[in-house]
This record gives sequence, structure tokens and C-alpha cells, in this order.
Amino acid sequence: MKEKLKNRKKEISIIFIIAIILIFFFSGFSMGKGYSKNDINGVAEIAKPIIQVENGSSLEINNENDEGIYEFKVKNYNEQEQTTEVDMEYYIEILNDLENLGIEIKLLKNDEEIEIKENKTDKFVLTKEGMQQDNYKLEIKYNNNTDMEDIVEQLQIKVHSEQKQEVL
Repeated sequence: MKEKLKNRKKEISIIFIIAIILIFFFSGFSMGKGYSKNDINGVAEIAKPIIQVENGSSLEINNENDEGIYEFKVKNYNEQEQTTEVDMEYYIEILNDLENLGIEIKLLKNDEEIEIKENKTDKFVLTKEGMQQDNYKLEIKYNNNTDMEDIVEQLQIKVHSEQKQEVL
């Protein structure tokens, strides 16, 4: 009888220990495998970039008129006076094959001369803070004795723009 009671106590002790081990095992398992799902909904509009190029009147250079000034403007607002919602960077590219034909060009921004490297200017910034307008003058001068009727090339001015990258 003592032996049966001793065996019974051992069995209960073993069952109790196994039950505690299982409780610790399953409680750690269930707590470690939590799952959460969060839905984030946002309503946002894309910022409107605005850059307007206002062209001047066309310019004709010939044997009688060997100099000319072409004026144009680059603005950060449109006709309704809405300004850009983001800062914009732009540069000007002047496409020509006229240098070897004796035609010189000089670009002025707000009456200050701008350096042109490989037919491109440095980048300029139009900010979103208020209306901004950059005034340009392209001075063109013909310095050659070649007959102007032989020149059928055209001068092209392109304004390339992109949203300014913000440094974080």
C-alpha cells in the first residue's frame, strides 16, 4: 500500500511537471507568434509643378541686320497666377551649329551674363515661395563675310526642368 501510494505520488508529480512544461511551452509559443494588421488610408493630391516659358517674338538676322536680341521669360506661375507647389530646377540648352559660321551668342539672365558650357547653362531654381520670373536675353551677332543666304540653320532654345530634390 505504501508502494502504491508512493507510485501514485510519482505519477501525479510527473503529470504535474509535464503539465507545467506544456503550459510554459504553449504560452511562450502563443505569445511569440502574435499577428497584427494595420490598414493606413491616406488622401493626398500630387503637388502641381508649374514652370512657364514665355517666348518673345521671332528674330531674323540677315546681311542687313547682323545683330539681334531675343527675349524670353521663365516663370513659376501660370496665367491664373497660381504658383508652383514644389521647388523646380531648370537649365537652358541652346542648340546650334552656328559657331563655326561666325555667329556669336551671349545669354543674359536679369541683365547678368551667364556662362554656357557645352550648349547648356548651370541649373537655376524656381521656388514655391511667391511668384518668380527670370528674364532672359539672347544676344546674337553675325561676324562673318559669308553670304547669309547660305545659312539655313536655326537656333533652338530649350528649357529643361525637374522637381528639385530635397535633401533629408
